[in-house]
Amino acid sequence: MEFHSGLENVDEDGYTQLVFNSRVTTRTCVLSEKGTRTVSPPWRLMAVTLGVLCLVILVVAVVLSALAFQRSNSGSQPLKNDNFPSRSRENHNQPTKSSLEENVAPTTALKTTGFFSSSCPPNWIMHETSCYLFRTSLDTWNGSKRQCSQLASHLLKIDSSEELEFIEREMSFQPVHSFWIGLSRSQSGSPWLWEDGSTFSSNLFQIRSTATRESSSHNCVWIHMSVVYDQLCNVPSYSICEKQLSL
Repeated sequence: MEFHSGLENVDEDGYTQLVFNSRVTTRTCVLSEKGTRTVSPPWRLMAVTLGVLCLVILVVAVVLSALAFQRSNSGSQPLKNDNFPSRSRENHNQPTKSSLEENVAPTTALKTTGFFSSSCPPNWIMHETSCYLFRTSLDTWNGSKRQCSQLASHLLKIDSSEELEFIEREMSFQPVHSFWIGLSRSQSGSPWLWEDGSTFSSNLFQIRSTATRESSSHNCVWIHMSVVYDQLCNVPSYSICEKQLSL
């Protein structure tokens, strides 16, 4: 009886041990399988991320395409406003006073110590009570006189030392050019007269002669820098027009 119970105890212990091991093994397998299912491989996370990015890019592309289409439609239909006339057409057909003067006496802007004023025409320089135009188109003395007359002016007449200083300052910016002024004479040996008929006074400046024995008919006057010379009247040169300031 004791032996039998001893076997039973052994059998019972063995069975119990077997069942226990079986349960442990089963639980281990289950846990292992559950652990394998809960942990996702890295490629699945990458696939999900790429999918989201592709979706975002697609949405952005659609939005940009819609905006581009809308702008192209709006640009192809220019706005029309019949309430405002075309200013460019009006201005094109109406010449200005400045353009008319340029056609009569073409000039270019010169560096100057004087200043422009609304009281003087365009491109004219104001000094004291006169307006001056330094014409940079070549012409003879008579041709320059005619051009100044068409602009309601006359060739330069120097009346004072202050005016002479102003002209000399302006000439310093044109060191290679000479300018006709309103002095002339009928023939060699005759008195020098201004364009208005008044007699020249040598108290302001001297007229240097450039005439030779072969050619003594230097009956017109121009100024070069600060020096005044006599010259042949048919030589092309620049000129200075003068008019009284309009007050």
